Amino acid sequence: MGAGGLLTLIATLSAVTLALATVAAWQGFWPVLVIAVVQVVLLGMILVRAWKAAWTVETITIDSDCIAVLHERYADSSRLELEPAWARVILKQPPVRWYPPSLWLRSGQTRVEVGAFLNCGEKQEMAQALCSAIGRHSSWQHPKIETETE
Repeated sequence: MGAGGLLTLIATLSAVTLALATVAAWQGFWPVLVIAVVQVVLLGMILVRAWKAAWTVETITIDSDCIAVLHERYADSSRLELEPAWARVILKQPPVRWYPPSLWLRSGQTRVEVGAFLNCGEKQEMAQALCSAIGRHSSWQHPKIETETE
């Protein structure tokens, strides 16, 4: 959903809520209007925050010269470059067994987490895809997915 759709949703919900609360306030139940205003403000804040948190794009470009990880989140972005010759794919298992693992790319001392928004199965698939893509440019004889525990 784009920003326009979000604003339309918030405006529609606000209009309906405040119209009903105004009818109740007109009949003498004025605290309902106060509660409705607070509800509309909180709902708007929560929806905007959820919309911003869900807006994540991650682009990984792999070639013989570098691995570029571009992480964009709503208003900010970061880019990190890794050396493909020494790159490794790491699935880090959390200390609590039912938490999903984290997926990392490492080259030398540089590490970056990728796919933090993916579920466990998607992280496994992405780890396989990254390992095979990096394998073409790697100095390791048989690149594989490493497993670490926290």
